[in-house]
Amino acid sequence: MSPRNVGRLIALAIVLAVLGILEFTTKHNGRTTFTPANVSINPGKGWRSIEMPADPPACSPQLSSRDGIINAVVLDSDVTDLQGAVDKLQAAFAANDQAVKDSFKQEPFTTDSGLAGIHISYSAHSAKDGPADVHTHSFVSHNMYKRFFSISYITSPETESPAVIQAIQKSMRVE
Repeated sequence: MSPRNVGRLIALAIVLAVLGILEFTTKHNGRTTFTPANVSINPGKGWRSIEMPADPPACSPQLSSRDGIINAVVLDSDVTDLQGAVDKLQAAFAANDQAVKDSFKQEPFTTDSGLAGIHISYSAHSAKDGPADVHTHSFVSHNMYKRFFSISYITSPETESPAVIQAIQKSMRVE
């Protein structure tokens, strides 16, 4: 192969790599649909969408910004009611050594599209003996197939945004 063709192949590989990176991490300023949960949100501007293969319970994409991370999971099919879904998540949080005891809260919500759910939140330590520096807000509801899911906003006390929490809670809808 001639040096000129090798150079073209290298240039092509670089262009394809850049396009691949852009495809998997792109600025996102609108509605995001999480699959396979079949639910969408519009968290506002400034979020970066990270596409990845989604093997349940994980959903794709994941969103990230200076305010934190947003991801979604589909709960097991044996979860048949909303409070059961919340109880299952609460048990998982309570079993986490980093979870701050007695920080678990829950409150009902209804989205602008009429979807009912429960907003749960708790605090955690990223270091075992450190302060509570992680806040998780999970919005639990069900899709059109009656599969329960959780959309979680994971942030820190310094970057937690009430506007993001409200945007998720108001804009969530089944697709």
